[in-house]
Amino acid sequence: MNQHKSVGRFISCVNRYGKIHLHNELEPYHLGSGQFHFLMALYHKDGINQEHLAELLRIDKGTCARALKRLEDEGYVTRAIDTNDKRAYQIFLTEKAQQMRPVIGRILREWTKALLTGFSEEEKELLFTFLERIAENATTEKIHETR
Repeated sequence: MNQHKSVGRFISCVNRYGKIHLHNELEPYHLGSGQFHFLMALYHKDGINQEHLAELLRIDKGTCARALKRLEDEGYVTRAIDTNDKRAYQIFLTEKAQQMRPVIGRILREWTKALLTGFSEEEKELLFTFLERIAENATTEKIHETR
């Protein structure tokens, strides 16, 4: 393999341009690329505990709280005391957030379509298989062990 090829560099490039794309598309709705990931998670698990949401997104509790505060201020989520843990909050999507679901779906589809331009169906399947493996490798404990 060419020693100048870096998986991380290519992933970083796609990530940067993805954030730019999300920023441009979401700006009219007063949403940032950071809040996008919270909405996506909540579309799958509305009512999730705030602490579990932070774990799911693999971010610290402070960052999670700030992002949720912004979403709450913009009217996309509400927070309620967790009925199972009075010290925690459950996060619920508002009607405004539900109305954004098709918009967010469209943004995702357009970005994915742009990224996969020129790929055959077989290449797309292989790409997703490889990306899933890369993501699994990135989240393994071996990588995060200190030396």
